[in-house]
Amino acid sequence: MLLPLSAGGSVEQLLASPTGSLFSSDRTTDTIASDMASLERLYRYVDSIYIEEIDTTKMFNDLASALVASLDDPYSFYVPPTKAKEYQEGTSGVYGGIGTYLSKPSPESKDLSDPSTYMITIVSPFPGSPAQRAGLLAGDLISHIDGEEVDALNSYEASSKLKGDPNTSVTVTVYRSGTSFDLTLVRERITTPTVDSGVIEGDIGYIILSEFSPQTGTQLLEHVRNLQEQGIVGLIIDERNNSGGAVDGALQSANIFLDEGAKIVTIQARKGTKRDQRYLATGKAIFPSDLPVVILINGGAASSAEIFAAAMQQNGRATLIGSKTFGKGIVQDVFRFGEGFAQVTTAHYYTPEGENIHEKGIEPDIAVDDIKIEDEEIGAYEQLMKEKLVSTYVKENPEPSEENIRRFGATYAERGISADVLNLLVRNEYLAKMEYEKRPIADATFDAQLKRAVQFIRTGQ
Repeated sequence: MLLPLSAGGSVEQLLASPTGSLFSSDRTTDTIASDMASLERLYRYVDSIYIEEIDTTKMFNDLASALVASLDDPYSFYVPPTKAKEYQEGTSGVYGGIGTYLSKPSPESKDLSDPSTYMITIVSPFPGSPAQRAGLLAGDLISHIDGEEVDALNSYEASSKLKGDPNTSVTVTVYRSGTSFDLTLVRERITTPTVDSGVIEGDIGYIILSEFSPQTGTQLLEHVRNLQEQGIVGLIIDERNNSGGAVDGALQSANIFLDEGAKIVTIQARKGTKRDQRYLATGKAIFPSDLPVVILINGGAASSAEIFAAAMQQNGRATLIGSKTFGKGIVQDVFRFGEGFAQVTTAHYYTPEGENIHEKGIEPDIAVDDIKIEDEEIGAYEQLMKEKLVSTYVKENPEPSEENIRRFGATYAERGISADVLNLLVRNEYLAKMEYEKRPIADATFDAQLKRAVQFIRTGQ
């Protein structure tokens, strides 16, 4: 996530603007100078006595990596020059992979009593991606990639391991609720999702916000206006599995729905850095205030997605339906360092009501459980995926009808997996096989959270 320099809302400075360099902190200047002088002496001494010639490029990159890793923050890392191009390609939004956002603590923070400190955490799978179709969930942990432990990897390295050429396979060992199982997925060309929309149930607007970029506000406004022209009676915004992105995108999006002066978010950096800002809505809301808005959330909604959801909820402009969000209430700066990149956590954000939701999440107004694989179903689920029964069934029954979907659920429920899970797996496979232009934007038939949102739009309850 990038700390915004400009945004859709207005900025109210909470502290005086910096009068000097951002890096001129009296508390640390002398210590940093002393430490760097000592480090330089060590470097020069080692260089003068080491038996072999030192690779100074490697030394520089290892020092930079170690410095950022010492923060013990899974969202802060250094990307060396050898991986900078790949990193840039990844941030462009198109790559070969399984389609998921993830986080991974630095190896130095490993605690054997807590698997989340050394395994990969799935923050959210992309809609329609190989990861989602295989049933990977927000909160799942990955312990191995192609049989190799991930303990020693940082977040960037873990992401790179999962990427590769389309049509190549990768096997991940998933750790869920104390049980491990292997899944083999075929990488596809992944385009990072942005904004999509359509009309469902005849007259209800539906928008998918799959990620926030600096352009999201502009794109969202275009979709909102298009839906208004179609005479919608209400709007459902789907933020499920939206892991966040640029703060600017969330601010611009909230500005479409909130009137001037409404609080959107407060960003607070470390005391003394003078970077604190409060963001307020500007102008009159563009979307009519008499049309109801529902935002769908779940455990995969994080970061900027939570900024938007909290701003809409706490200003009384939207009703949140689904399950509790991920709880990532921190902001990162990404910047060039030498020929590489560094990403560093720089601030917390607070909701309009002053809440810090980091590691807490946001509770929905109306709770509707996610469809998920229960602990006792994991063994049967793993076998189902090994036998490729979902893809085989879709191949043999190519018509994506409700009848075919329900028949699959009824046929294999005897294996010990709920019909709801089976229906969802086969429905996702059908959608993935369709040409993108022919896929329905949404289907409430097998989506309890979306069905509840439709009911709320219709009845207000």
